[in-house]
Amino acid sequence: MILNNLAEAKQFLPSVNLTVANNRFTDFFMRSQTWLVNHVIGTDIETLLEAAVPANTADQHADLRRLVQRVIAERAFLKAVPEMDMQLTEAGFAVQNNDNFTPASSQRVDRLLNTMPSRIVASCDALVLYLMQHSANGYSAWRTSTQFAHLTQCFMPMVDSYYNFDGSIKWTVEDYYNYITQLKRGMFETASPFVSEAEISRLVELYRDNDMLEIHRRAIAELEACAVYAAKDDRRRALNAAARARTVMMEDPDKFPSFKASKEYANSSVNLNAGKIVNFT
Repeated sequence: MILNNLAEAKQFLPSVNLTVANNRFTDFFMRSQTWLVNHVIGTDIETLLEAAVPANTADQHADLRRLVQRVIAERAFLKAVPEMDMQLTEAGFAVQNNDNFTPASSQRVDRLLNTMPSRIVASCDALVLYLMQHSANGYSAWRTSTQFAHLTQCFMPMVDSYYNFDGSIKWTVEDYYNYITQLKRGMFETASPFVSEAEISRLVELYRDNDMLEIHRRAIAELEACAVYAAKDDRRRALNAAARARTVMMEDPDKFPSFKASKEYANSSVNLNAGKIVNFT
C-alpha cells in the first residue's frame, strides 16, 4: 500500500491523537487508495509509489507520495470515524466504552467530521495540480490515463476551478468527479452552435497538452463558465458565456482553425452586432 500504518497517517492528521490499533485502519487505507487510483492517479502512479525505495537512496517521488498519502489518510479517517466505537455483539450493536477517556460530545465529533470534506477537496486539488505541473517530469503516463481524460473533459480537473464560477455549492470530491460528465454535456450542447463541436474538442486537447496561447486560455475560460451555468440550468448566463467564447475566437479566427472551417463560423443566426455577439437576456 502507499500509506501503510497509523504512524504515517498521523502526520496528516496532527490535531487527532490516533490511539486505535493499526489494523483497525488497514481496510480504510486500502479502500481510500482504491478510490484515489480509480478516480485520480491511475494504476501507473500507484505502481510507481508502491515500489520500495532502496535503502540509503533519496525518494525521487517524495513530494507526490506525500500528496497521495494525505488524501488517503484524510479520506480513510472520514470513513472510519463513524464506526470506530461500534462493536457487533450477540445482542446487536454496542458502543465501546473506555474508562481512560471521556467520550467526546456529538457536537465536537460532528464539527471535526464536517471539516474533513473541504480538507479532502483541497488535498485532491493540490494532488491534481502537482500532476498537471510535473507530468512531463517522470509522470507522463498519467496524461494517457483514463483518470486524466475524465478529469479534463471540460477543462476543469480541480474542484476549485468550479468554485471560481460558482462558490454557492460546496461539492465533495466524489460529487464533483461524478458531475464532470454533466458539465461536459452542458458545455458542448450550449456552446457548439456558437463555436463548433470540433473547436471545443480541439481546445480540450490543447488544454490537455498544455499547448495554449493566451487567446486560447481566454476562450477556454468562457467555455468553462458556459459548462457551469449550463449544468446549473442558468441558460441566460450559459448562452452569454458561449457568446463571449465566440467573440474571443472572432478576434483571430486563424488561432481557432476548426472554428474557422466550420459552418458555425459563417452562421448569421447567432445575432452578430458589429462583429460581436448580442447579450442574451
